[in-house]
Amino acid sequence: MKISEKSIAGRVFLMLALLAGTGPAPAQDWERRIRSLRPADVKEQEKAVLDNLERRAEEALAKIPRARTQREAEKARAPLRHQLQQSLGLGLLPWPPALHARVAGRLSGNGFRLEKIVYESVPGALVPAHLYLPDPLRPPAPAVLFYPGHWWADSKTRPDFQAFCINMARLGFVVLAWDPFGQGERGISTRDHRRVEALLVGISQQGLAAYETQCALQYLLSRKEVDPRRIGITGASGGGYNTWITAALDDRIAAAAPVVGTSEFFEQIHTTRGYNWDPNEHCHYVPGLVRYANNHELLAMAAPKPIRIITATEDREFSITGVRAVYEYGRELYQSYEATEKISLFEDPSAGHGYQQKKREAAYGWFLRWLMNRGDGRPYAEPPTETLPYDSSELRCLPPRQNQPAGPGLMEAVERLAARLPAPPANSDLKSILGLPADAEPARPMIRDVQLQRLLIPSEEGIRVPAFLLKPEGSVKGVLVAVDDRGKEGLASDLNLGEMLERNWAVCGVDPRGIGELATTSMAWISAVSLLLNENFVGRQALDLGRAMDYLKGAAPFQGKAFALYARGDNAALAAAYAIGSRRDLKGFLLQDGFLSFRQFLDRPRSMPLSFKLYGAEEYRSGRFDREIPFQYFVFNALRRLDLPKLLGSAPGKGLVVNPIDGDWNRMSEAEARKLLPARIRIVSEEQPEGAISRFLGGLL
Repeated sequence: MKISEKSIAGRVFLMLALLAGTGPAPAQDWERRIRSLRPADVKEQEKAVLDNLERRAEEALAKIPRARTQREAEKARAPLRHQLQQSLGLGLLPWPPALHARVAGRLSGNGFRLEKIVYESVPGALVPAHLYLPDPLRPPAPAVLFYPGHWWADSKTRPDFQAFCINMARLGFVVLAWDPFGQGERGISTRDHRRVEALLVGISQQGLAAYETQCALQYLLSRKEVDPRRIGITGASGGGYNTWITAALDDRIAAAAPVVGTSEFFEQIHTTRGYNWDPNEHCHYVPGLVRYANNHELLAMAAPKPIRIITATEDREFSITGVRAVYEYGRELYQSYEATEKISLFEDPSAGHGYQQKKREAAYGWFLRWLMNRGDGRPYAEPPTETLPYDSSELRCLPPRQNQPAGPGLMEAVERLAARLPAPPANSDLKSILGLPADAEPARPMIRDVQLQRLLIPSEEGIRVPAFLLKPEGSVKGVLVAVDDRGKEGLASDLNLGEMLERNWAVCGVDPRGIGELATTSMAWISAVSLLLNENFVGRQALDLGRAMDYLKGAAPFQGKAFALYARGDNAALAAAYAIGSRRDLKGFLLQDGFLSFRQFLDRPRSMPLSFKLYGAEEYRSGRFDREIPFQYFVFNALRRLDLPKLLGSAPGKGLVVNPIDGDWNRMSEAEARKLLPARIRIVSEEQPEGAISRFLGGLL
């Protein structure tokens, strides 16, 4: 049952009126007075939040020690690979995979043959693939893995990609191209490109891509036609990025040609801020990556294998200045290996993002040189090449109109992992898990002798958290710190502020970053950069709440007084749960309309199937992510390290949870909620819970 707004609005307001036995003061008056404190223009405040995050990403990348010599690169390789494997989650999914590969059909062409292959990466996740073979074939032949980037409808059958595979086969190479999840014959699904649920068990989206690349390599190596000592990899855009990842980790890759997928990571972060990155493509968001690796470190991990960086002179997301910087670093490093001929940069000024003819020709020459010992590596001219329409029935591996989504199989694999995990330890290091800084000395509080004032509370460099402070006239018994998804002005409709004053309680309504005055339209970019820093944005909201409490505790009227925390809304309640779990000084808390466990983000029997919906070629970018859990709510590897019931159960004060919600955004019954929460926390789940809430807060007040 969906939560009723009517049952929420005015709930605490009426509750406190019951406590006092008096008529309620008009909430509209308080809301008007609080709103009058808000400045007309808050754009600079949002900018400060983004600036802070961008600056910290830049500082993290600047601190990475860079290998400049062969000796330094060899020493750094093993620890870097270990960190990258942990960030990706490689090793968590089944290995070796049970591919159950079969040949679904064959085609013959001029100088090549094509086998249409279907195999499984994980049980239930079918991978349609094309294996291009030379005709005639002289085994064992060199082979190349081809990873299509994010081309949704055409994927492996994009004419540019067909042309590459056909001509490589004519040159004597075996080439395997397959459909990544969410595109081609696996159906158009932007949700399959953002399976954020996998983060909970320690697998990132690029981890899924890297795993499926390993599955493709496993299949390629099973073919007797292939020479296992001469295998290369290439791909464009996300395929170029995946080429870097695979070449960095896997010594079976003998040569690589990443195409329009190379970047200086801070430059990419800065550029994508302007358009909120792409919320549909999560492969670049590797947890913690910018703490230990830039693209330079991926190159160092792969050195000194032959790498040709192929790029467009004009490319929005992969700026040429950053690409050149990575290449210049590579030249310096390869010089220490006495192997400068194995590092190359090819710039295509004639075409932008993609795998167009000049880029293909650069790749042909490179693989001929290093996998066949033919030529000097210069571009090899492409002959006239005929390709089939991308949606030709002749190219299909699966029956017509029977695309098979990857989502169900991938999510079943994630759920199997989650089911086997023990409960997180009780003594989890919350700050480390959320990526929070050490405690800081609170700023000197600026509290004036007025009933209602606006506060700007310092939290982090450049960020001041907006708040209102309402004080009683006499001595203060306690302080209620409150946060609301609607912003602090919305608190007036829930809290009977007049009654709070009469009971000598002060109220501080706070807008942590991302809420109210600090709301942002750049949440996709914020969530992505936070994950790259191995942080959690909701954790930073909790930091803001904690800084607000510490700030107030230093003010003379509130020293030694009781503090309580009130949060309304799924975002506010999650941030408050982190704040509660990190403090031992709260007299009590009340969380309303929030989630109770990260496992609810997986247990979504109604809304999860909606995420498996496939779209047509024209509608996918406008498709709605029905009832999706927001990206910023997911904590990497959370189910191994942290869950909300233990955080709430660790609080020393009284706790009340009102109208908790499940993973389908429906209100839970008290019996359902009781299965998740410790017995010491009270639960109320009903349409009109004012009486129970009033008794609880009455005990605190």
